[in-house]
Amino acid sequence: MSKKILLIIGILVIVGIVAFLIFSSKPPLAPGESRVGFSIRDYLPFGNSGNETTSTTTNTSTGNDNTGNQISTNMEGQPVPRLRKISKEPVAGAVIFNTGTTSLVRFIEKGTGNVYEARSDSVTIQRLTNTTIPKIIRAFWLPNASGFLAQTLSPDNEIIETNFVKLNKNVASSTNEILTPFNAIIGKLPTGIKEIAIKPDSTKIFYYTIFASSNWYISNPDGTSSSLVASNSLTEWLPKWISPNQIIMQNKGSFESIGYSYSFDVSNKTLKKIGLGMIGLSVNPKTDGSWSLASSGGASPELFMIDNKNVISKDTTVKGLAEKCVWLKDKNPSVYCAIPNKIPGDNYPDIWYKGLVSTEDSIWKMDVGNIFGEISNLPLESGEKIDVVDLSLSPDETHLIFKNKIDGYLWMLRIDK
Repeated sequence: MSKKILLIIGILVIVGIVAFLIFSSKPPLAPGESRVGFSIRDYLPFGNSGNETTSTTTNTSTGNDNTGNQISTNMEGQPVPRLRKISKEPVAGAVIFNTGTTSLVRFIEKGTGNVYEARSDSVTIQRLTNTTIPKIIRAFWLPNASGFLAQTLSPDNEIIETNFVKLNKNVASSTNEILTPFNAIIGKLPTGIKEIAIKPDSTKIFYYTIFASSNWYISNPDGTSSSLVASNSLTEWLPKWISPNQIIMQNKGSFESIGYSYSFDVSNKTLKKIGLGMIGLSVNPKTDGSWSLASSGGASPELFMIDNKNVISKDTTVKGLAEKCVWLKDKNPSVYCAIPNKIPGDNYPDIWYKGLVSTEDSIWKMDVGNIFGEISNLPLESGEKIDVVDLSLSPDETHLIFKNKIDGYLWMLRIDK
């Protein structure tokens, strides 16, 4: 066989292989999806555009599934599950807010720092930014979803670095350049920030650093106009800003010590003990400060509702952790809680914080009168074991979001009333 014929056959084989790769390679990623490797389509003129935004829909209708739960469908007829996993990678932080009657969720992918948005009326996930902020430990969102504080760990000296990431809308370009809806403007805050709390109106942040003692600061979200407001000899605090002038400061709980919670008045810089002391204390205050949900530590954590004004404790008869709950706006104090179906006996909350045990949770509603109702049997609905953390409720109280502590993925649950 002549060299010319062999050359022609070789060219035909190469063309065939290229054609096979083009037409059998995986399609472009769904919004929010990550995939290891690449598709040859990504490197061809007619391949993936690189913009993971998709159109979203607003009209929905409802029906029922075989278990009696409602199934919503958008205007294209796609089912919107009542419970769904909305991230494809572990999440560093998320926020839920409302636009009209629609609940929107913005979240940060832990590995890349890219921001995504999910909607309650659509199954599509939209990527909002493509700014890479690798290896975020955790992120604190402003309640208005306009930006977040990202914390990373310096690989050289293990110092915590904190940056404020503001989302700015991209302006439509007359060129063919494809833009994400937002770009990120990044500003650096002081190093070594231990904990952060954000004012409910998103205008200020509270944080503390440790140098001999814990030093408490209040500043703008980007770190400007920072002022030292107090110092304290104790160095382990969990702050939560619940009203314009009130920050709840809690000692980090352990089964080895009695913990307390305090109210820090931003206006006059005073610190006042509130509630009751408990071994392994975890506190979750109502936004008006009138009640707190507290859990004690030990072999099996127990939940209590505490009347902060009268310093009265009510045993809920439920075993669980206060940080797995979120308050409703009801005048009759009530909460949604992720209640473990079974709690392995050991020293709480330490063993759970360290990740040595995990729980399998369901979502329940309960009030101060010990009235209970199951909202979602998470293992049954999801088919997965979900250890709930970072539970948040939409302002209109129609949707819950939470992370699975086991793998870091983000979930969204519609509350059918």
